[in-house]
Amino acid sequence: MVGMKQSSRGTATAHRVRIVLPARPAREATVKQLVERMRTASRAESQAKAVRVEAAAELERRQGRAKTEKALREESGQTVHRSRQEVETAQKLKGLSRVRKAFGDGEITFGHAKIIADTAGRANIDERELVDLAKEQPVDVFARAARRHEQQQSNDDGMSRLERQRQDRKAGIRVDFSDGMTVLWARFDPITGQRIKNVLSAKSNELWREEDSRHRLTSEQRMADALADLLCQPPKRKKGSEAPRTSLLLIARYDTGDQTIRDARLADGTPIPVAVFRDMACGGKIVPAVFDTKDQPLWVGRGKRLATPGQRLALIARDRRCVGCGADPAWCQAHHIVPWAADGPTDMENLCLLCSRCHHRVHDENWRIHQTSEGKHVMKPPPPVPNRRGPRRSMAVMRQ
Repeated sequence: MVGMKQSSRGTATAHRVRIVLPARPAREATVKQLVERMRTASRAESQAKAVRVEAAAELERRQGRAKTEKALREESGQTVHRSRQEVETAQKLKGLSRVRKAFGDGEITFGHAKIIADTAGRANIDERELVDLAKEQPVDVFARAARRHEQQQSNDDGMSRLERQRQDRKAGIRVDFSDGMTVLWARFDPITGQRIKNVLSAKSNELWREEDSRHRLTSEQRMADALADLLCQPPKRKKGSEAPRTSLLLIARYDTGDQTIRDARLADGTPIPVAVFRDMACGGKIVPAVFDTKDQPLWVGRGKRLATPGQRLALIARDRRCVGCGADPAWCQAHHIVPWAADGPTDMENLCLLCSRCHHRVHDENWRIHQTSEGKHVMKPPPPVPNRRGPRRSMAVMRQ
């Protein structure tokens, strides 16, 4: 809880941030109490960050950005980049009273506040709507929701945003002098980024199939090898066959009332202008999928035990991401809800997207896939192991 109180013990004390910690160690808490501690600690963290951001905004007003960034870096131990980012966000939040209140109350994180502030700097927003969404969604999920909101608020279906992103593309290569490693970096618009991600994913999966199962690489090592192979070697082709083709999946909804296509997006939910969807749908290696307003597939391009290429594309269009943790669909596999060994069919109704980590949880740790009343698939943990009950203490941030 955050509150202001005058102190008779001196001016310095009145401006200190205090955190009240649980009285008992974590090992004495029940599972429910441990979850409550994580919740209240997260809220306290956001409240403390809001106090710091508010102070940075006022300090910048008094002595300028450069001195404020330097002071923040020295007092927080953050990098130059993070300190600069925090001061910039503090400035942008000045005109967003709802965001500042939700942030100060610990209802949203700094990540949520920064996304809303950045979005407000590019487009007119409904602040109340975004704050309500931020209170209910993790930062990565909310970021996608904010992008959709920005497109819905635009007057050109997001075309100007896409053009700006294309203009802002950049890439570079440098040597990390601390260890001599070469570092590549790049920024692309969402459509180009999706193409690159699909190619890298396909190459990474190819390398995984060629690995010795007893000596697996890490996913990061495999991705680095895939990138090196794609950049430095010609594509491998088997005699008499074509090189693997990687499709870009575009998704849209069809409104039967006025017979128009709406809500065009990439497989991960990134919105794109409908005009771009129409133009790209006729291109090579593009698979357009059209759904009705209830997310039932009206049509999906075509491309045993393993899901077919067409089924995988339909799964990406339906689930959008790993149903367990929300990982990008490029890193997911088609999972049989009723196992193949138990006569589970390779049908859409028996398939969902899972990343490798969530796949492991289902197969080895007894997590289960359930279908909600809305038809969405979710992953649930096994029943908790009984534990001793103990006293509950909450955590709070106080300003004295």
